[in-house]
Formats: sequence, structure tokens, C-alpha cells
Amino acid sequence: MIHFEPILSWNWAWLFAVAILAILVAQLFWIQKSNLKPSRKGIRIGLNALLPLLVIGYIFQPTWKSTSSEQAVLVYSASTKKSLINKFRDSLDLKKSFEIAKYRGEGNPVYLLGSDFSMVELLRLDTKDIRWISEYESSSISFLEWKGILRKGELQTVNGRIETQDSLKISLSQQGELLKETWLGPSSGIFSIQFPASVLGRNELDLMVNDSLYGSINFYTSAVTPIHYRLQFAFPDSEIRFLSQYLIASGETVSEQIDISKNSKITSGDSKTDSLQIYIVDPAQLNKKSIQEAIEIGASVLMMNLIDPATDIPTINKALDSNFKVQRTTSEEFRVIDSDLESAPFEFEKVIAQKMLFEDGFAVQQVGNGKVGVSLLGRTFPLKLAGDSLRYQEIWQKILSAMLPQQSGGIQLTQPVFIGMDAELMVNQQEFEDDFIRIESDSVFLQQSLVNPFSKSGSFVSLDSGWISIGDTLEMYSYSASEWPSLKAAKQRADFLSDHSGNTSRTQVSEVEKKISDWLWYGMLLLVLTMIWLEPKVLN
Repeated sequence: MIHFEPILSWNWAWLFAVAILAILVAQLFWIQKSNLKPSRKGIRIGLNALLPLLVIGYIFQPTWKSTSSEQAVLVYSASTKKSLINKFRDSLDLKKSFEIAKYRGEGNPVYLLGSDFSMVELLRLDTKDIRWISEYESSSISFLEWKGILRKGELQTVNGRIETQDSLKISLSQQGELLKETWLGPSSGIFSIQFPASVLGRNELDLMVNDSLYGSINFYTSAVTPIHYRLQFAFPDSEIRFLSQYLIASGETVSEQIDISKNSKITSGDSKTDSLQIYIVDPAQLNKKSIQEAIEIGASVLMMNLIDPATDIPTINKALDSNFKVQRTTSEEFRVIDSDLESAPFEFEKVIAQKMLFEDGFAVQQVGNGKVGVSLLGRTFPLKLAGDSLRYQEIWQKILSAMLPQQSGGIQLTQPVFIGMDAELMVNQQEFEDDFIRIESDSVFLQQSLVNPFSKSGSFVSLDSGWISIGDTLEMYSYSASEWPSLKAAKQRADFLSDHSGNTSRTQVSEVEKKISDWLWYGMLLLVLTMIWLEPKVLN
């Protein structure tokens, strides 16, 4: 079926058509009144009628739909280099390629090359089977993710991937002071930087690659609810004594219960508290009722000083409803982790929803509202005795921050969040008074989690850039379009593919909208004008 898409507005198109037809009628009238032979009159009438009809046709632009067999095509953004287009067109053996602005729906699947597409352009492809080709420049960051809101002492983890063939130094600095750094070997690409959040309020860190500033890592740190550490062990131990001293020196509330014989024990501190609790125990405590009750009320339990992980881990799993798995990795008595730390000759196997640290020598998982962690690490107090207090502190900050139990009212948010794009947050709370949370002046509706009765999540779109308030006490950072442009493009691509994955068409026949090429119109007009000019010269 033919329809029209005029190059002008419909009103102007009709006005030009009427004017042209009026001129044609006048021409035909004068030709008919002329003294030309009948054959000459017929030729001249035909030529003079054909020219205005072609002009009217060009103005109204007739279009029609045509069905054709599906063939894969390459669609690219305006900024894509020609050499890159030819490279992928040849490697994929594609016959047709189009710039996104000139694409009219031909072909399926569509190989999409580039990153700077607008959402309007992408929506034109929502029924196609899209194969997006990710192509990043050397030394560009293609993935970056970190926690947007943390509690003081919680472990911040910055995960990323950089496209490189060289060795690189990735570092984070705060107000000009180096906070943490890591080195990437040639072609490794993936990096992870971990450190405890220690500065309350807004944190703005600089991410440096070698000596170049790539962007800012912004997050918000809130004050933590007081934590009570409860140490229970079957026998006195130097590792426990040094750990207790370290916690007390850090301002933490600590109570101890150390068994020295069957009927004798040493206790210190007040075991009764309303604070969040972290139990640090050995496997001998598993049969005690206090440990079971601790898990039920949402406390975290850290198991250490294991005698034989192969037999202790199943006992821990049965008692605490966890699912840790270990495997022996060496026949030696110990496994070396870094140069100053040892572990039992086992490592934890990768299990969904478990977090690993220290080369899989430590694992933690959520159980109810609390956490269960198991450490295979050896003694750390020799570091303290050797005067390396910073390394000792770094080890225990990582372990204890991973063990922080959930706090009522806590909010989880993954960064980066970009202005004008969807983002999601999760609220953990034992009792919800409202089904919404306030972000700036807007209210975001929260939906109940299907697996966790104490969690709700909500989606929102940030309308402003910079620091934005959440509720009454928290803040988040919203990045502008000019900050982390490669990450914004990657997120837009991921969101689009996720939203439209169910709309794809995999049929072998496509319906394409076609119209006469402008060059063909120009050629026909030029041909008719030439014939009108030649007619009196040739036929006289």
C-alpha cells in the first residue's frame, strides 16, 4: 500500500501542487491553441505534463512497504571510524551497513557498532535481534562499580575493568593523599580495590591510572550503630588476647568468655547489650545455646581457630545453616597468603552469595539478618609483635567490616548513578512504616522483596547532578553526562538490552519501508527538462 511523506508540511505541499497544476492547465491550453501539427502537440503536451507531475511526486514522496528475506546488517553511530566499520563488516561477512540516522528497518539480526546512540535512535531497533559490538579505546575503563552508601568501618570495594595491553598502576587518593593502589599486569584488565570506609559523610576520591586522573569515586558514609564484640573460646590464646586488646583500643565494646577447664572459665565485660553483636568464636562453641540465639536475633558469628577444616566446616554448616565448602590445595602444613600471612592448607570453593577474601582463605555469607564468617587464616599477632601495626589493622578491618550485620534502616545503592537514567536502591528494615522513601523532593515507591521479608527496593530516575539527599540523614551522588561518559554509554546499552530483550523478532522475512531515491528523482527531472529543451530543435 502506497502512502505519502511530503518533504514540506501538508498545507504547503497541497498549495504547491495546486499552483503547479494551474500552471499546467494554462500550458496545455496554449499548446492546444497553437498551429503545431497534431503529432507535435501530443509530444509537447506529454512532456509538459510529465514535468509538473514529477515535481509533485517529488514533493509528496510516495513510499510503500516491501517484504524481503532477512539478512544481517551492520548499524553504526555517526562517530564510528570508517576503518572500524570496514573491519567488522568484513569479519562478520555482512553485505549492508547503515549509519543509524539512515537506517530504515532493513535486516535482522542487527549488529550494532558504537556507543553514542540516543535513546530515540535505539528505540527504533526495539523489535530487532540486536548483537551489540563493544569496542573500547585502549586504556579506557569499560566497567566500574562501587557501593554508594556505607556505614563507617564497612569495606568499600571498587571493581573495574580497563582495556589495556600494558602494565598499569590503579590508585585511589583522597584530598591528595594516597589511599590504596594496585598493579595490573599486561592484558589482565580486571582490578578490585578494597578499603574500609573511615570518613563520615561525603567521600570524593580520585581514581588515577598511572599519573592520569580518570574520574571521581563518590560515596556517602553514615555513622554505624554501636557494635558489641563477644569473644568465646575453649582455651586461652595469644591471638584472642591481641584481638581483644585491638578492639578495645579502637573504642569498641568487648566481652570475653574463655574456658580454662571443664568447670572454670574467665569472663570479662558485660555480655548484656542492646547493640548489634558480632560473636567471635571457635568450633567448640557451636553446641552452646547462646550461639543459636545470636543468629536468630540477627547477630553475626565469626568462626576461627579451626583444627581441621575438612571436618569443622560440615559441623559449622549444620549448626549455623550455612553452606561453606573447602578443598585442600597443598600437602604442606600451611598455605602462604601474601608474604606475611599464612592459612590452613585449604581454600573455600566459590559458592553463590558468599564473599571471599585473602585468596579464598576467608568466606562470609548472609544467614537470616546476620552473617556467618569462617576464617582459615593463621596467627596475625606476630605482625603486631614485629611492629607492623598497620598491616595487622588492615587485616582485621577487612574481616570485621565484612562481618557487619545488617542495620535496620540501612540503604544499599550501587554507583555510578547518572542523571536521567534508571537507578535502584534497596532498603533493609525490620518493620516498614511507609512504602516509599524520599529522594530530594520526590517520593520513590518501594516494592517488597520476594525472598527477604525485611527488604524492599525501588527504582528512580535522578533529575539533578551532584549530591542528592535520601531521607533525612543520607546522601548520594548523581553523575552528570560529562562524567564517566564511557560508563554512561555502557549502562545505557545494558539497560536497553535488558528492557527490550523480550521484544526481539527472529523471523526470516522483514517488512521494510521503501521510497524512490532522491538521485532518481533528480535524474528523471533532468531527463525530462533535457527532452523539453531538445523537442523544438529536433522536430522543427
